[in-house]
Amino acid sequence: MKVLYIGHYKEGTGWAKAALDYILALDAAGVDVVPRAVKLNQDEPEIPKRVLDLEEQSSEGCDVVIQHVLPHLMDYNGNFDANIGLFVTETDHFKNCTWPERLNLMDAVMVPNKQMVGACIKSGVFKPSYVVPHACDTSRYQKEYEPFDIPDLEGKFIFYTIGEMNKRKNFNAMMKAFHLEFSKTDDVGMIIKGSIPGQPAHVAKSTLQEMCNQIKDGLKIHQEHDKYLPDMFICDRLTEEEVMRLHTTGDCFVSTAYGEAWGIPAFDAMGMGNSVIATAVGGPNDYLKDAGWLVGGRMEGCFGMTNTFVEMYHGDEKWLEVDIDRLRIAMRQAYENHSLREEKSKIGMERAYDYSYWNVGQTMKKAISDILKDKKTHKNDNHCIKELIA
Repeated sequence: MKVLYIGHYKEGTGWAKAALDYILALDAAGVDVVPRAVKLNQDEPEIPKRVLDLEEQSSEGCDVVIQHVLPHLMDYNGNFDANIGLFVTETDHFKNCTWPERLNLMDAVMVPNKQMVGACIKSGVFKPSYVVPHACDTSRYQKEYEPFDIPDLEGKFIFYTIGEMNKRKNFNAMMKAFHLEFSKTDDVGMIIKGSIPGQPAHVAKSTLQEMCNQIKDGLKIHQEHDKYLPDMFICDRLTEEEVMRLHTTGDCFVSTAYGEAWGIPAFDAMGMGNSVIATAVGGPNDYLKDAGWLVGGRMEGCFGMTNTFVEMYHGDEKWLEVDIDRLRIAMRQAYENHSLREEKSKIGMERAYDYSYWNVGQTMKKAISDILKDKKTHKNDNHCIKELIA
Protein backbone atom coordinates (compact mmCIF):
# COMPACT_ATOMS: atom_id res chain seq x y z
CA MET A 1 0.00 0.00 0.00
CA LYS A 2 1.40 3.37 -1.07
CA VAL A 3 -0.75 6.43 -0.43
CA LEU A 4 -0.67 9.77 -2.21
CA TYR A 5 -2.01 12.31 0.31
CA ILE A 6 -3.25 15.56 -1.25
CA GLY A 7 -4.20 18.25 1.25
CA HIS A 8 -4.28 21.90 2.33
CA TYR A 9 -1.56 21.25 4.91
CA LYS A 10 0.62 24.32 4.29
CA GLU A 11 -1.92 27.01 5.20
CA GLY A 12 -1.63 27.41 8.98
CA THR A 13 -5.34 26.62 9.52
CA GLY A 14 -7.17 24.01 11.59
CA TRP A 15 -7.80 22.05 8.40
CA ALA A 16 -4.05 22.18 7.68
CA LYS A 17 -3.17 21.02 11.18
CA ALA A 18 -5.52 18.06 10.83
CA ALA A 19 -3.94 17.11 7.49
CA LEU A 20 -0.42 17.24 8.91
CA ASP A 21 -1.46 15.01 11.79
CA TYR A 22 -3.17 12.51 9.46
CA ILE A 23 -0.01 12.32 7.33
CA LEU A 24 2.13 11.69 10.40
CA ALA A 25 -0.39 9.13 11.66
CA LEU A 26 -0.18 7.12 8.43
CA ASP A 27 3.60 7.32 8.63
CA ALA A 28 3.58 6.15 12.26
CA ALA A 29 1.45 3.14 11.25
CA GLY A 30 4.04 2.10 8.68
CA VAL A 31 2.12 3.25 5.61
CA ASP A 32 4.21 4.52 2.71
CA VAL A 33 2.68 8.00 2.38
CA VAL A 34 3.61 10.71 -0.13
CA PRO A 35 2.17 14.16 0.73
CA ARG A 36 1.43 16.84 -1.84
CA ALA A 37 0.13 20.30 -0.86
CA VAL A 38 -2.66 22.37 -2.38
CA LYS A 39 -2.39 25.99 -1.20
CA LEU A 40 -5.26 28.46 -1.04
CA ASN A 41 -3.54 31.24 0.91
CA GLN A 42 -0.15 32.93 1.19
CA ASP A 43 0.72 31.85 4.74
CA GLU A 44 4.05 30.11 5.25
CA PRO A 45 3.65 28.15 8.50
CA GLU A 46 6.34 25.88 9.93
CA ILE A 47 5.97 22.33 8.57
CA PRO A 48 7.26 19.30 10.54
CA LYS A 49 10.56 18.05 9.13
CA ARG A 50 9.19 14.53 8.78
CA VAL A 51 6.45 15.77 6.43
CA LEU A 52 9.03 17.66 4.35
CA ASP A 53 11.11 14.48 4.15
CA LEU A 54 8.08 12.50 3.00
CA GLU A 55 7.46 15.10 0.29
CA GLU A 56 10.83 14.21 -1.22
CA GLN A 57 9.53 10.76 -2.17
CA SER A 58 8.32 10.00 -5.67
CA SER A 59 4.59 9.54 -6.13
CA GLU A 60 5.24 6.79 -8.65
CA GLY A 61 3.64 3.54 -7.57
CA CYS A 62 0.96 5.09 -5.36
CA ASP A 63 -2.09 2.82 -5.53
CA VAL A 64 -4.34 4.88 -3.23
CA VAL A 65 -5.04 8.62 -3.21
CA ILE A 66 -6.56 10.47 -0.26
CA GLN A 67 -7.96 13.83 -1.35
CA HIS A 68 -8.14 15.87 1.87
CA VAL A 69 -9.25 19.04 0.12
CA LEU A 70 -12.41 21.10 -0.17
CA PRO A 71 -14.78 18.65 -1.92
CA HIS A 72 -15.42 20.90 -4.92
CA LEU A 73 -11.72 20.39 -5.73
CA MET A 74 -11.97 16.59 -5.67
CA ASP A 75 -11.72 14.62 -8.90
CA TYR A 76 -11.70 10.89 -9.62
CA ASN A 77 -8.50 9.46 -11.08
CA GLY A 78 -8.71 5.95 -12.53
CA ASN A 79 -4.94 5.41 -12.18
CA PHE A 80 -5.47 4.58 -8.50
CA ASP A 81 -7.02 1.46 -7.02
CA ALA A 82 -8.95 3.69 -4.60
CA ASN A 83 -9.88 7.37 -4.49
CA ILE A 84 -10.79 8.49 -0.97
CA GLY A 85 -12.28 11.87 -0.06
CA LEU A 86 -11.56 13.29 3.39
CA PHE A 87 -13.37 16.45 4.47
CA VAL A 88 -15.19 18.24 7.31
CA THR A 89 -18.44 20.11 7.72
CA GLU A 90 -20.29 21.46 10.76
CA THR A 91 -23.98 21.42 9.82
CA ASP A 92 -26.64 18.72 9.52
CA HIS A 93 -26.34 18.63 5.72
CA PHE A 94 -24.58 20.27 2.77
CA LYS A 95 -26.93 19.41 -0.09
CA ASN A 96 -27.17 23.00 -1.40
CA CYS A 97 -23.69 22.85 -2.93
CA THR A 98 -21.70 20.64 -5.31
CA TRP A 99 -19.99 18.71 -2.52
CA PRO A 100 -22.28 15.62 -2.62
CA GLU A 101 -21.72 15.29 -6.37
CA ARG A 102 -17.95 15.42 -5.93
CA LEU A 103 -17.90 13.06 -2.93
CA ASN A 104 -19.95 10.52 -4.87
CA LEU A 105 -17.12 10.38 -7.42
CA MET A 106 -14.91 8.87 -4.73
CA ASP A 107 -14.78 5.18 -3.80
CA ALA A 108 -15.29 6.09 -0.13
CA VAL A 109 -15.35 9.04 2.25
CA MET A 110 -13.49 9.60 5.53
CA VAL A 111 -14.94 11.94 8.16
CA PRO A 112 -13.66 12.83 11.67
CA ASN A 113 -16.87 12.35 13.70
CA LYS A 114 -20.02 10.23 13.81
CA GLN A 115 -22.39 13.16 13.26
CA MET A 116 -20.91 13.67 9.80
CA VAL A 117 -21.99 10.20 8.68
CA GLY A 118 -25.60 11.34 9.11
CA ALA A 119 -24.85 14.63 7.35
CA CYS A 120 -23.41 12.72 4.38
CA ILE A 121 -26.46 10.48 4.10
CA LYS A 122 -28.86 13.42 4.45
CA SER A 123 -26.95 15.25 1.72
CA GLY A 124 -27.22 12.37 -0.74
CA VAL A 125 -23.70 10.97 -0.41
CA PHE A 126 -24.18 7.25 -1.06
CA LYS A 127 -20.55 6.15 -0.87
CA PRO A 128 -19.44 4.43 2.38
CA SER A 129 -18.36 6.79 5.17
CA TYR A 130 -15.57 5.80 7.53
CA VAL A 131 -15.16 7.68 10.82
CA VAL A 132 -11.45 8.37 11.29
CA PRO A 133 -10.87 10.77 14.20
CA HIS A 134 -8.18 13.41 14.17
CA ALA A 135 -4.74 12.33 15.34
CA CYS A 136 -2.50 14.16 17.79
CA ASP A 137 1.11 14.27 18.87
CA THR A 138 0.63 13.00 22.43
CA SER A 139 4.23 13.88 23.34
CA ARG A 140 3.08 17.52 23.63
CA TYR A 141 1.04 16.62 26.70
CA GLN A 142 4.09 15.21 28.50
CA LYS A 143 6.09 18.44 28.41
CA GLU A 144 6.07 21.30 30.89
CA TYR A 145 5.22 24.77 29.62
CA GLU A 146 5.71 28.09 31.34
CA PRO A 147 2.38 29.87 31.88
CA PHE A 148 1.94 33.43 30.69
CA ASP A 149 2.52 36.10 33.31
CA ILE A 150 -0.79 37.98 33.56
CA PRO A 151 -0.77 39.94 36.85
CA ASP A 152 -4.49 40.80 36.69
CA LEU A 153 -5.38 37.09 36.60
CA GLU A 154 -2.81 35.80 39.08
CA GLY A 155 -4.36 33.23 41.42
CA LYS A 156 -7.71 33.26 39.63
CA PHE A 157 -9.58 30.38 38.01
CA ILE A 158 -9.23 31.15 34.31
CA PHE A 159 -11.78 30.33 31.64
CA TYR A 160 -10.35 30.63 28.14
CA THR A 161 -10.99 29.92 24.49
CA ILE A 162 -9.04 29.82 21.22
CA GLY A 163 -10.45 30.35 17.76
CA GLU A 164 -11.11 32.47 14.72
CA MET A 165 -13.65 35.22 15.23
CA ASN A 166 -16.52 34.13 13.04
CA LYS A 167 -20.21 33.48 13.49
CA ARG A 168 -19.78 29.70 13.84
CA LYS A 169 -17.48 29.97 16.85
CA ASN A 170 -20.24 31.87 18.68
CA PHE A 171 -18.06 33.78 21.15
CA ASN A 172 -21.15 35.83 22.05
CA ALA A 173 -22.79 32.93 23.89
CA MET A 174 -19.67 32.29 25.95
CA MET A 175 -19.35 35.92 27.01
CA LYS A 176 -23.06 36.22 27.83
CA ALA A 177 -22.86 33.14 30.06
CA PHE A 178 -19.64 34.33 31.70
CA HIS A 179 -20.94 37.78 32.63
CA LEU A 180 -24.37 36.48 33.65
CA GLU A 181 -22.93 33.81 35.93
CA PHE A 182 -19.90 35.53 37.46
CA SER A 183 -19.23 38.86 39.11
CA LYS A 184 -16.32 40.46 40.92
CA THR A 185 -17.21 38.44 44.01
CA ASP A 186 -16.00 35.35 42.10
CA ASP A 187 -12.29 34.70 41.80
CA VAL A 188 -12.38 34.04 38.06
CA GLY A 189 -11.07 35.50 34.82
CA MET A 190 -11.52 35.08 31.07
CA ILE A 191 -8.97 34.99 28.22
CA ILE A 192 -10.01 35.04 24.57
CA LYS A 193 -7.37 34.10 22.01
CA GLY A 194 -9.04 35.39 18.87
CA SER A 195 -7.98 36.13 15.32
CA ILE A 196 -9.48 37.34 12.06
CA PRO A 197 -7.95 35.71 8.95
CA GLY A 198 -6.09 38.27 6.86
CA GLN A 199 -6.38 41.02 9.49
CA PRO A 200 -3.68 42.34 11.87
CA ALA A 201 -3.84 41.74 15.61
CA HIS A 202 -4.99 45.26 16.48
CA VAL A 203 -8.07 44.89 14.26
CA ALA A 204 -8.99 41.60 15.94
CA LYS A 205 -8.51 43.12 19.38
CA SER A 206 -10.65 46.14 18.55
CA THR A 207 -13.38 43.86 17.16
CA LEU A 208 -13.31 41.69 20.28
CA GLN A 209 -13.48 44.70 22.56
CA GLU A 210 -16.46 46.08 20.66
CA MET A 211 -18.23 42.71 20.85
CA CYS A 212 -17.69 42.44 24.60
CA ASN A 213 -18.84 46.01 25.18
CA GLN A 214 -22.02 45.37 23.19
CA ILE A 215 -22.73 42.28 25.28
CA LYS A 216 -22.29 44.22 28.51
CA ASP A 217 -24.52 46.99 27.22
CA GLY A 218 -27.12 44.46 26.19
CA LEU A 219 -27.10 42.60 29.51
CA LYS A 220 -27.68 45.87 31.42
CA ILE A 221 -26.46 44.35 34.70
CA HIS A 222 -24.20 47.35 35.30
CA GLN A 223 -24.18 50.80 33.75
CA GLU A 224 -20.37 51.03 33.69
CA HIS A 225 -18.21 48.46 31.89
CA ASP A 226 -15.57 48.47 34.60
CA LYS A 227 -18.04 46.96 37.07
CA TYR A 228 -18.01 43.74 35.04
CA LEU A 229 -15.18 41.24 35.25
CA PRO A 230 -12.44 42.31 32.81
CA ASP A 231 -11.97 40.58 29.46
CA MET A 232 -8.40 39.66 28.49
CA PHE A 233 -7.55 39.38 24.79
CA ILE A 234 -4.66 37.72 22.96
CA CYS A 235 -4.77 38.48 19.24
CA ASP A 236 -1.16 38.11 18.12
CA ARG A 237 -0.28 34.96 16.19
CA LEU A 238 1.08 32.36 18.60
CA THR A 239 3.57 29.59 17.92
CA GLU A 240 2.55 26.05 18.82
CA GLU A 241 4.73 26.35 21.92
CA GLU A 242 2.91 29.54 22.94
CA VAL A 243 -0.49 27.91 22.38
CA MET A 244 0.53 25.14 24.78
CA ARG A 245 1.64 27.83 27.25
CA LEU A 246 -1.87 29.28 27.03
CA HIS A 247 -3.33 25.86 27.87
CA THR A 248 -1.01 25.80 30.88
CA THR A 249 -2.17 29.29 31.89
CA GLY A 250 -5.89 28.51 31.67
CA ASP A 251 -7.98 26.20 33.82
CA CYS A 252 -11.16 25.60 31.81
CA PHE A 253 -11.46 25.72 28.03
CA VAL A 254 -14.87 26.82 26.74
CA SER A 255 -16.21 26.22 23.23
CA THR A 256 -19.69 27.47 22.36
CA ALA A 257 -19.42 26.81 18.62
CA TYR A 258 -22.62 26.12 16.70
CA GLY A 259 -20.75 23.25 15.05
CA GLU A 260 -17.28 21.77 15.41
CA ALA A 261 -15.98 18.99 13.17
CA TRP A 262 -13.27 18.23 15.73
CA GLY A 263 -12.13 21.19 17.84
CA ILE A 264 -8.33 20.89 18.10
CA PRO A 265 -7.90 23.49 20.92
CA ALA A 266 -10.61 21.79 23.02
CA PHE A 267 -8.97 18.41 22.48
CA ASP A 268 -5.54 19.78 23.41
CA ALA A 269 -7.01 21.31 26.56
CA MET A 270 -8.39 17.88 27.48
CA GLY A 271 -5.01 16.27 26.82
CA MET A 272 -3.33 18.84 29.06
CA GLY A 273 -5.65 17.92 31.94
CA ASN A 274 -7.75 21.08 31.85
CA SER A 275 -11.50 21.20 32.30
CA VAL A 276 -13.35 21.44 28.98
CA ILE A 277 -16.87 22.72 28.30
CA ALA A 278 -18.17 22.34 24.75
CA THR A 279 -21.35 22.35 22.73
CA ALA A 280 -22.65 18.77 22.43
CA VAL A 281 -21.99 18.49 18.72
CA GLY A 282 -19.50 17.06 16.22
CA GLY A 283 -16.03 16.05 17.39
CA PRO A 284 -16.39 17.03 21.08
CA ASN A 285 -19.55 14.89 21.24
CA ASP A 286 -17.35 11.88 20.38
CA TYR A 287 -14.23 12.42 22.49
CA LEU A 288 -15.33 14.55 25.43
CA LYS A 289 -18.24 12.56 26.90
CA ASP A 290 -17.53 12.02 30.63
CA ALA A 291 -14.18 13.80 30.33
CA GLY A 292 -15.81 17.24 30.37
CA TRP A 293 -19.09 19.10 30.13
CA LEU A 294 -21.12 18.67 26.94
CA VAL A 295 -23.78 21.38 26.79
CA GLY A 296 -26.92 20.81 24.75
CA GLY A 297 -29.25 23.27 23.11
CA ARG A 298 -31.53 23.33 20.11
CA MET A 299 -31.00 22.84 16.41
CA GLU A 300 -31.72 25.96 14.38
CA GLY A 301 -31.09 27.27 10.88
CA CYS A 302 -27.66 28.69 10.07
CA PHE A 303 -27.45 32.45 10.00
CA GLY A 304 -24.72 35.02 9.57
CA MET A 305 -21.87 33.04 7.97
CA THR A 306 -21.44 35.62 5.22
CA ASN A 307 -17.65 35.30 4.89
CA THR A 308 -17.66 31.87 3.24
CA PHE A 309 -18.92 30.20 0.06
CA VAL A 310 -22.37 31.52 -0.82
CA GLU A 311 -23.88 28.03 -1.09
CA MET A 312 -22.50 26.90 2.31
CA TYR A 313 -24.09 27.51 5.75
CA HIS A 314 -27.39 28.01 3.97
CA GLY A 315 -30.43 29.00 6.04
CA ASP A 316 -32.03 25.56 5.73
CA GLU A 317 -28.92 23.83 7.12
CA LYS A 318 -29.05 23.38 10.89
CA TRP A 319 -26.48 23.73 13.63
CA LEU A 320 -26.70 23.66 17.44
CA GLU A 321 -27.49 26.82 19.42
CA VAL A 322 -26.03 26.23 22.89
CA ASP A 323 -28.37 26.71 25.86
CA ILE A 324 -27.04 29.67 27.88
CA ASP A 325 -28.55 28.48 31.17
CA ARG A 326 -27.01 25.02 30.83
CA LEU A 327 -23.72 26.64 29.88
CA ARG A 328 -23.83 28.76 33.04
CA ILE A 329 -24.40 25.67 35.17
CA ALA A 330 -21.44 23.90 33.55
CA MET A 331 -19.14 26.90 34.08
CA ARG A 332 -20.19 27.20 37.72
CA GLN A 333 -19.57 23.49 38.31
CA ALA A 334 -16.17 23.64 36.65
CA TYR A 335 -15.24 26.56 38.89
CA GLU A 336 -16.60 25.30 42.24
CA ASN A 337 -16.68 21.49 42.12
CA HIS A 338 -13.02 20.58 42.55
CA SER A 339 -13.55 16.81 42.90
CA LEU A 340 -15.73 16.59 39.77
CA ARG A 341 -13.22 18.70 37.89
CA GLU A 342 -10.38 16.39 38.90
CA GLU A 343 -12.36 13.27 38.00
CA LYS A 344 -13.17 14.52 34.50
CA SER A 345 -9.64 15.80 33.92
CA LYS A 346 -8.12 12.42 34.76
CA ILE A 347 -10.43 10.67 32.29
CA GLY A 348 -9.62 13.24 29.61
CA MET A 349 -5.85 13.00 30.02
CA GLU A 350 -6.01 9.24 29.62
CA ARG A 351 -8.43 9.37 26.70
CA ALA A 352 -6.24 11.74 24.68
CA TYR A 353 -3.77 8.89 24.14
CA ASP A 354 -6.44 6.91 22.27
CA TYR A 355 -5.90 9.42 19.46
CA SER A 356 -2.13 9.08 19.14
CA TYR A 357 -0.50 9.01 15.73
CA TRP A 358 -0.05 5.24 15.97
CA ASN A 359 -3.64 4.51 17.02
CA VAL A 360 -5.28 6.75 14.44
CA GLY A 361 -2.79 5.56 11.82
CA GLN A 362 -3.86 1.98 12.45
CA THR A 363 -7.51 3.04 12.08
CA MET A 364 -6.75 4.74 8.76
CA LYS A 365 -4.72 1.78 7.56
CA LYS A 366 -7.56 -0.63 8.30
CA ALA A 367 -10.11 1.68 6.66
CA ILE A 368 -8.02 1.88 3.48
CA SER A 369 -7.66 -1.92 3.41
CA ASP A 370 -11.42 -2.30 3.84
CA ILE A 371 -12.09 0.20 1.06
CA LEU A 372 -9.78 -1.67 -1.32
CA LYS A 373 -11.39 -4.98 -0.42
CA ASP A 374 -14.91 -3.55 -0.74
CA LYS A 375 -14.17 -2.09 -4.14
CA LYS A 376 -13.04 -5.48 -5.43
CA THR A 377 -16.15 -7.15 -3.99
CA HIS A 378 -18.72 -4.53 -5.03
CA LYS A 379 -17.26 -3.01 -8.19
CA ASN A 380 -20.64 -2.01 -9.58
CA ASP A 381 -22.55 -1.60 -6.31
CA ASN A 382 -22.37 2.19 -6.15
CA HIS A 383 -25.73 2.76 -4.50
CA CYS A 384 -25.32 0.84 -1.25
CA ILE A 385 -25.19 3.10 1.81
CA LYS A 386 -22.85 1.94 4.56
CA GLU A 387 -22.15 3.55 7.90
CA LEU A 388 -18.74 2.17 8.68
CA ILE A 389 -16.87 3.24 11.78
CA ALA A 390 -13.31 2.00 11.53
